[in-house]
Amino acid sequence: MMLTAARGSQGRYCTRWRGEVSSLFGFRFAEVRPIGGHIAAEIALLATVRRRENIMAIYEEDGGYTGYVRGFLPDILGFQSYRIPPYSRERQEIDYTALEKSVSNISPPRAIVLGQSFFVRPYDLKRVREIADRSGSLVIYDGSHVMGLIAGGEFQPDVSRYCDILLGSTHKTFFGPQGGGVILTNDEDVFENVRANVTWRTMDNYHPNRVAALGVAVEEMKRHGKEYARKVVANARKMASELSERGFTVKYAPPWFTSSHQVILDRDPPAYVKGGSCVRVSRVLEENMIIIDREARVGLSEVTRMGLSDMGR
Repeated sequence: MMLTAARGSQGRYCTRWRGEVSSLFGFRFAEVRPIGGHIAAEIALLATVRRRENIMAIYEEDGGYTGYVRGFLPDILGFQSYRIPPYSRERQEIDYTALEKSVSNISPPRAIVLGQSFFVRPYDLKRVREIADRSGSLVIYDGSHVMGLIAGGEFQPDVSRYCDILLGSTHKTFFGPQGGGVILTNDEDVFENVRANVTWRTMDNYHPNRVAALGVAVEEMKRHGKEYARKVVANARKMASELSERGFTVKYAPPWFTSSHQVILDRDPPAYVKGGSCVRVSRVLEENMIIIDREARVGLSEVTRMGLSDMGR
């Protein structure tokens, strides 16, 4: 009896936060049980892509997520992965004409997967949607790094209009718990397929304590998300400008630097440490209790949430 009651109460609890998350992001349906962004991606692909079908994704050398390339999720789940044509890296834009040609040159991809680990500029989603519609492809957007900025309406505000699925982790710019992921869609059939691929297919215990923490983050984002997201992007641009003025080699230099929380530096600029490198700088900072990404990404979400705005200082 006690076990049955616990399961029932957990189900009602989870249903409540599905509704809160979906309304926050502007989608009809939300799945909040995935225990991480990678698991959310696995569930979404299981729900939409059959074995021996194709996907296209942004590869690691263009700033994409390693999990979508051969050797990882494609091999595990039994489908093929092709590279979205290389960017104009200086502008951080997809070559949409090349993308359209690539889509027509292979067996039509079941899904075009967007999203990056190095993520400083939104996409032309209307253009991607047009290409996907002509090939009969789904558009899946992995917003793991920018979920908080999306929730605040500051980054890719058209994602719910043009994408079939938005998924992501809950502990980067979205201040939720570690070990959490969400999947959002407006398509009821897709949502039912997502739900069918959770329990006993990709995971068992979804950790209700973690869902409670997600609920707190959603409440905070509903109250303060727009102001928070706006300040994050403003601080990132200020930080990029300040670093550039002080001799650091900031990528995507004026006029724009970044449209997200990330500032991307050259990995080995001499200005870091004379005769040094990113690795040496990270060691020096870690000795002083400052943790830095050795990939040369500087993120402004945490300090912004703490109330800092003086990037010069």
